[in-house]
Amino acid sequence: MKKRIGVVADDVTGANDIGVMFRKGGYRSAVFPLCLLSLCDWKKECEDLDVIIIDTDSRFDNPKTAAGKVAQAAALLQELPCDRYFKKTCSVFRGNIGAEFDSMQDALGISCSMVIAGFPGNGRTTVDGIHYVYGTKLEDSQFRTDPIHPMDTSFLPAIMHRQTERKIGQITWKDLDQGLDYVVEKKEELKKSCSYILFDIRSQEDLRLTARAVADETSLCGSSAIGEELPAAFRELEEEGLYPVFLLAGSLTRQSIAQTEYLRAKGYPVITFDTEAIFDEEAFAREEERLVQETLKAMRFTPLMGAPMVLVHSAQQPEKVKGTKEKGQRLGFTHEEIGKRISGCLCRVTRRVLTETGCRKLVVAGGDTSAAVTGELEIYRMEIGEEIEAGVPVMTGKTNLGELSLVLKSGSFGSESFLEKAAHYV
Repeated sequence: MKKRIGVVADDVTGANDIGVMFRKGGYRSAVFPLCLLSLCDWKKECEDLDVIIIDTDSRFDNPKTAAGKVAQAAALLQELPCDRYFKKTCSVFRGNIGAEFDSMQDALGISCSMVIAGFPGNGRTTVDGIHYVYGTKLEDSQFRTDPIHPMDTSFLPAIMHRQTERKIGQITWKDLDQGLDYVVEKKEELKKSCSYILFDIRSQEDLRLTARAVADETSLCGSSAIGEELPAAFRELEEEGLYPVFLLAGSLTRQSIAQTEYLRAKGYPVITFDTEAIFDEEAFAREEERLVQETLKAMRFTPLMGAPMVLVHSAQQPEKVKGTKEKGQRLGFTHEEIGKRISGCLCRVTRRVLTETGCRKLVVAGGDTSAAVTGELEIYRMEIGEEIEAGVPVMTGKTNLGELSLVLKSGSFGSESFLEKAAHYV
């Protein structure tokens, strides 16, 4: 399945530039000027496209105006929706770099974006964060005397920090030379503390490796060159089955408990939600964050790391279930309020996991949990596919996060191995 790409570019030639990069990979692409979108049926025009590029014409705007245009464009792309989002900039970082990057992140609800400025085919390379134009430092190149955006420094994080206070991490050429697994591991570590991760690029080989390392990411920023390598990286990940499946279980039926224990016995990551934490706001927040971070760690997208499926489930042990109910009752919570707190947490965890990993493969066990997740993710269309077991089909869901391969299962349905089987179906 092709990944649908939404691009926000700051000028029309840059929009065309990235469009042709994806076109080389077989992705049908088109450019839409933001100021003229009212002249067309926007969603209908995008139906047969793989890459939708909105030109905001914001390079020469003030930062606030530029950020507003980017937010508007990103919202339109999310409505389609798209699987990946790209903030296209000038390959020498002229324009509203920090302001537009921040605006794109905020619009998408993303905590970390990958930044790749290198374009070896046009002489743009990055080494230790320092940008070069045909071997000359940016500050000593022809762009030094640009009449509107004179480039007086070559260090790309310094250019970004003129308009953003968010932390920038770097993956340098030394990291790239350690190979894909090392790069992905460092990327995942940097994501814990950085809003942006900037990649060195010396050559097309570096660009190809970087594309493989970031193909699972939802938010990319920078020049167009990475677009040439991403289609092959997407195909490679799909062919190798490196996109794991996220499984969620809120059911307490004996069938769901048996299905959870089956996965645990098979050695898959099974992460338990301590539901007794839901009555103290600080403890509740810590528990939710723990669930997210443990899931993200387990779902790393590399050939040698990362499980093919990861399950998060609410506590199922009788004593834990009883303890949660009794504690809630002592504090004045009804059964319905307790259930909503638990399902609300599971829904928020699901959204964050799907948003931050780009995972679009989801299996949910439990009728109430399925309904809550459907609402949280705003899955507005579910096309019925093949039946996995009696009464439970695999589906294609459409949501503002993109297209999902989806299974929603009643808690009391399915054989002991159903969750594993469903994960393989999606």
